[in-house]
Amino acid sequence: MDIFSKIWGLTKEEVDDYLQKGIVSVRTYGRGQMILGMNGEAEGMGIMLFGVALLEGMNRDVQRRVLDYYETGDMFGRPVIPGYGKGISYVVCKADCRVAFLDGKKLWAEKREEGTRRLLEKMAQAQRKLLVHTEILGQRCLRQKLCAYFGYLRYKQGAESFVLPFSLTDCADFLAVDRSAMMRELKKMKEEGIVESRGRQFWYRSPGED
Repeated sequence: MDIFSKIWGLTKEEVDDYLQKGIVSVRTYGRGQMILGMNGEAEGMGIMLFGVALLEGMNRDVQRRVLDYYETGDMFGRPVIPGYGKGISYVVCKADCRVAFLDGKKLWAEKREEGTRRLLEKMAQAQRKLLVHTEILGQRCLRQKLCAYFGYLRYKQGAESFVLPFSLTDCADFLAVDRSAMMRELKKMKEEGIVESRGRQFWYRSPGED
């Protein structure tokens, strides 16, 4: 639970107390296993301790979409999973994952002011991340979507290069574009010197940069 302690800003003793009182419970999942669905067992808000998971959606035409993704330190939970009409959505592991589930009701009942503050911070962080996705999807063309997303990843990872958190197929579903069309656009961007890649590692030069 060292990772949770670091993410949540707690001492080891405080983490042990959270576990003992059932405020926090930890679960491990394998690749391809569902963490959360509309009627899953897991409750509370989840904190990703390690691994990568996708919030996937399936519409009435059985078309898959990637609505969001979660890496170490990210928060997710049933309240953010959309469910309406005949569409379904769920959180599924892309790799082995370990998740700490935080019971907000118990946290509030225990009057854990610092823990409650951190919970609100994490929820606000999750909201900002969703707004970034909305901004990316709102771009007018495929290239603008790619540039907006690559610029965000470069900023988030704080380096000249960045690692794509999932496969190119997942990336196309995250950007709500056709994968073949995306690959053609990436090829053009590479030819123009805007993008370089090696596997899932990318170098992105924003248009207009020297």
